[in-house]
Amino acid sequence: MDEEAKKQVAVFRFGVISEFVSGNEADYGRHERLLREKSEQRYKIPGTYRTRISKSTIKHWLKRYLAGRRKLESLYPQERKDSGQARAMGSELGEAILRVREEIPRVSIPRLRLELEKRGIAKEAELAESTLYRFLHRTGRMKPEGPVAADRRRFEMKSPNDLWQSDAMHGPQVEKEGKQKKVYLLAIIDDHSRIIPHGQFYYSEGIESYLDCLRQALLKRGIPRKLYVDNGSAFRSHHLEQVTASLGIVLSHSGVGEPEGRGKIE
Repeated sequence: MDEEAKKQVAVFRFGVISEFVSGNEADYGRHERLLREKSEQRYKIPGTYRTRISKSTIKHWLKRYLAGRRKLESLYPQERKDSGQARAMGSELGEAILRVREEIPRVSIPRLRLELEKRGIAKEAELAESTLYRFLHRTGRMKPEGPVAADRRRFEMKSPNDLWQSDAMHGPQVEKEGKQKKVYLLAIIDDHSRIIPHGQFYYSEGIESYLDCLRQALLKRGIPRKLYVDNGSAFRSHHLEQVTASLGIVLSHSGVGEPEGRGKIE
């Protein structure tokens, strides 16, 4: 695994444990609730087909992070002692099964196995129904999920820098070098105080512009515990994930098509 792949894994792991280290570390009740919630969630985990993370794994990552003086490198994956040995089900096969399951989530296990055989993904002798059942059960894909109602209650963080909200807005056309060029407003607001750590018009809404906006906000107001953004390409970039993880900032995204959660900046 190269350096970039290790960094992506570490950024993901920090995203899982970030809420444990961003608040009051003595609040054990909060930690237990977070631990339960996170162990019940499904994730897209880099480098594996698994979608669940056990409580013990989360605790292990948290212990390594704190012991490593909160450095991102402490969450890098360690070399497997059984590297090179065969596994019961390879990651490529597992990922292929999950893709088919997403296409036809309601079919029975026998029907799913027939579909896998039909597509040449697995032969009957290679994939028993019991193995397929255990795999889907372990990855939480046995039953399709229904929609969950969103919580629309008003909220406000208790202190400044607990949470920053950020967004981008299309601005007017301005003249640049004799030509009309569109500009974009990038801004950040503190959820509690409503102070604007930084806001500025840029000629692009890309990651370079947003990182400049964030850098200036950090220089003015310090480091927030959490940064809440939407699903724009700049906000979903691996670069931003790495920057926030390195600074110990929890990066959180609103749901697709749900601007209500960012009402203070929207």
